[in-house]
Amino acid sequence: MTMLIGAKAMHRPVFGALWPLAILAAFAVLGPFLAPYDPNSQDLLKVMEAPSARHLLGTDHVGRDVLSRVLAGAPHSLGLAVLCVVLAAGIGVMLGLLAANGSRFTRILIMRLADLMLAFPGLLLALLFSGFLGGGIWPMLIGLKLALWPLYARMAEAVATGVLREGHVEAARLAGFPERVILLRHVLPPVLRAILPLATLGVGQAIMSISALGFLGLGLKPPTPEWGAMINELLPFLSEGFVQMAAPCLMIFASVLALTLAGRALVAQATGGAHA
Repeated sequence: MTMLIGAKAMHRPVFGALWPLAILAAFAVLGPFLAPYDPNSQDLLKVMEAPSARHLLGTDHVGRDVLSRVLAGAPHSLGLAVLCVVLAAGIGVMLGLLAANGSRFTRILIMRLADLMLAFPGLLLALLFSGFLGGGIWPMLIGLKLALWPLYARMAEAVATGVLREGHVEAARLAGFPERVILLRHVLPPVLRAILPLATLGVGQAIMSISALGFLGLGLKPPTPEWGAMINELLPFLSEGFVQMAAPCLMIFASVLALTLAGRALVAQATGGAHA
């Protein structure tokens, strides 16, 4: 009974922190369909209009509806961040498992490469790739993947090394199971459980990086709506369009905050589960 109550208490903060993620996911999927206007439709007769019943968040410097651009920009800011983390985590987990189960030379090579990549600030790598390749989705994704994969590789290698030394893995080897089956059935699940909190926090980091690149003009090409690019466009009109400027800023803040809280809750659950 005590164990049951403890388990419920441990899971309660996790569910409390995860429900904002469901809202973010729905927002990213349904945002463009909820936009009241075409996010790229311009009306030069309605430039920098204040919020009204017709335009709830006002219009921008070329007469576009800000609410529509914020909603339509959700898949770009949120969806690209998730895609970036999924790709980086996939590469990191694969290399981490290879390092844990491979030869000593393979492990040293992968881990030293990860250490080298971690020595560079992540945003700097994304800036270099986006700058040299002219900006856009793929240069941005490549730069962010290079910045993120070492974190997942080191975590995967540490967890996999510990699991490979456990008795049930040795028993599976003695029973004649192929190494590939052992990795998939016995090693990969605990690695993914350990990676999940880190990946949740990584999505928030990716949102900030994508927004920073968009603000610098190295992200998605205009007129594609993206929160960081919207801040850059509206910055010269801050004095007359505070609400318009605040809208994408608050979306970035709320998204990163929700992901950070969820990631910390998952870390707390994993730590509590480990101590239990």
